[in-house]
Amino acid sequence: MSLKKDLTKVFSANFLQFLIGLVNSFFVPAFLGLDQYAYLKTFTLYLSYVGIFHFGFIDGIYIKYGGKQKNTINVLELNYEYKFLLTFQSFVTLIFFLAGLIKKDIILLAFSLSIIPVNMQTFFSFLFQALGELSLYSQIKILSPILTLVLNLLVIFVLKINNYIPFVISYLITNYISFLFFEFEYIKLLNTKNVGIDRNINEIKKLFSIGIFVMLGNLSTMFVYSLDRWFVKFLLTVEDFAYYSFAVSMMSIINLLISATATVFYPYLARGYTKELIKELKKYLLIIGAISSFGYFALSFVVKIFLKKYNPSLSVISILFAGFPAISVINVLYVNLYKIDRKERKYFKTVLLMVIISFVLNLIAVLINKSNQSIALATTISFYIWFFWSSKDFNGLGANKKEILFLSLYLPLFFISTLYLDLLSGSVLFGLGVSFLLFIFYKNEIISLLKIILKNNPN
Repeated sequence: MSLKKDLTKVFSANFLQFLIGLVNSFFVPAFLGLDQYAYLKTFTLYLSYVGIFHFGFIDGIYIKYGGKQKNTINVLELNYEYKFLLTFQSFVTLIFFLAGLIKKDIILLAFSLSIIPVNMQTFFSFLFQALGELSLYSQIKILSPILTLVLNLLVIFVLKINNYIPFVISYLITNYISFLFFEFEYIKLLNTKNVGIDRNINEIKKLFSIGIFVMLGNLSTMFVYSLDRWFVKFLLTVEDFAYYSFAVSMMSIINLLISATATVFYPYLARGYTKELIKELKKYLLIIGAISSFGYFALSFVVKIFLKKYNPSLSVISILFAGFPAISVINVLYVNLYKIDRKERKYFKTVLLMVIISFVLNLIAVLINKSNQSIALATTISFYIWFFWSSKDFNGLGANKKEILFLSLYLPLFFISTLYLDLLSGSVLFGLGVSFLLFIFYKNEIISLLKIILKNNPN
């Protein structure tokens, strides 16, 4: 496989998602009132926990098949695992659907109907990533955002229904269509249409036992990433929640491009890595994270011109975006290495500790100053604590003076540029300042990264 080609494929798909995400993230909040947008973001917040209900099974699949080629796997066994998961998720869906009917809760009903398509898509996408089928993964990955865009624009410009429910329905339609396409490509890739199954209940148990701690770690990670929104939702106003959710949506857009790196590197790292390789990757990710923070200025320009009612979210965005260097390393490197090194329990314990730290910091934040900004700052601090804490778990990734000094200069530069200067002055100062810092601290790494990208023969 070619690293450059795989990066190009996945980055292309994620960049398209990025562009479509921009449109969705601006059109929807501009169309809906603050209260309706808050209800919609409440649904998506609940939806972020759908992955709990496979209880680690899909994470076990990811670890089991990571780094393997499709012609080396037992297709009969995999087919049994797939059918077991579909049956299992159907049972879970039924439980939540009945609960939604009894409570007459629209959001709970929509949540229940999302379990099968979302978790089965996760199964297929994890499998394709693990097998290194990134071209297939990338082609299918763009389907969901395109469908979402078309349906959302239909609601906004044709139906003109100023309510969150049509957007929830469009989300459900999108996920079921994407799930069916994933299934079609799975059958075609592994030729499973007329293939039987190899019942192996012991392997099923093993997948749960392997994946449960990864799932608990992922669940704890979701709590770290969403704990701030729960604080805002329960302690602040509906408007505050809408502003904060909008800021998180902007952050998610940039994260799409960063997550592309994680998608590509997992199968490569799973086949074996060296201390020097992961040291270089950490430096590259710090560079990518620092550059990603510049996205604040572009988003700020759009908000100030087209979405003035969301101006209060800019102070939150400016604080959250400062965490990108740490987030890049955590998402792409640390989480992958915990899985590859089979440190599932260590991963769970580490992230659980981060949940506790994040909770305490958010609690202190609201006690000192009950505001979106204080909660955002507590969250960003949590990411940097995680960044330094997990660095000790992998040989060669320990924090060093150079990266500490770089971050010590980068953070005040970013905060001064975003919080204390106007948009034009801030963007010029940060652009020049971060370029200077990267040149001083990571000149060789930037040259090396450019050579990888521009190299004619990446193999």
